[in-house]
Amino acid sequence: MSGEASVSKKNHDDAVLEQPEVLEDLLNVNGDPGPEPALPSHVAAHLGEQLQTYYAQLMSEPVPDRFVQLLKQLDGKERDRDGE
Repeated sequence: MSGEASVSKKNHDDAVLEQPEVLEDLLNVNGDPGPEPALPSHVAAHLGEQLQTYYAQLMSEPVPDRFVQLLKQLDGKERDRDGE
């Protein structure tokens, strides 16, 4: 049984060593990535709508008190620096 484990581990290690070669295969001769894959327009539209909904909800939430405190500290330091 220990032989099976070592074979499995060896195969896993070999796969890890081969991963950088896969990345090189994705790059063109200049080392630049190839063209970006295009999403179907209906998928891109759906993703856009979902993101807009998420960000609209996020923007309607109150700013956490800790962030307000940090912003006040930064404003105070900015005023001190400008006043010198």
